[in-house]
Amino acid sequence: MSLTTLGQTVVAGLANGAFYAFLALSFSVIFALTRALNLAHGELVVLGGYLGYSAGRAFGLPPALLIPLAAVALVPVGLLWRALLARVREPVELNSLVLTFGLSLTVQNVLLVTWSADYRLIPISADAGIVALALGLSPARAGAAAVGIVTIVGLQLLLPRTRRGAALRATSRDAETAALLGINTDRVGWA
Repeated sequence: MSLTTLGQTVVAGLANGAFYAFLALSFSVIFALTRALNLAHGELVVLGGYLGYSAGRAFGLPPALLIPLAAVALVPVGLLWRALLARVREPVELNSLVLTFGLSLTVQNVLLVTWSADYRLIPISADAGIVALALGLSPARAGAAAVGIVTIVGLQLLLPRTRRGAALRATSRDAETAALLGINTDRVGWA
């Protein structure tokens, strides 16, 4: 294995790791605040990808706009998830597991009916990939890594250094005590 191939392999591994860390971090933040195990987490990521793909095909939007557009399009789905999970009774962990397993199957089937099981690629212009390709990454992988790194750094700055971060940490540890201390736990998460 040449030194260039080894370097590209390391960069690709770090890029994949950053994206997977982002997914795991979002899963764990949701669990910490809501005590809900969201088995449909991955399906929501895939749904966002398909929504971005469809918007790109329909309107000819550049890939950089597709991520925020897909995120905004998933807000109603997130609000529906929150409304459904807010109705879950004790034991929250087990009941949320069952509920989100059903939601996962539902989203999977909606995805299959709507887009089929074929994979899709979002075309990226050559100019967008110059820096990424210099590192041996596809532009999509570089973008996913960038999103992961920005989110991880943002949470590292938010959680220990801000009042909002303190409220999030307090609510995740003990929502009842946090409410007694004046934190509006309904706005932070539910327990």
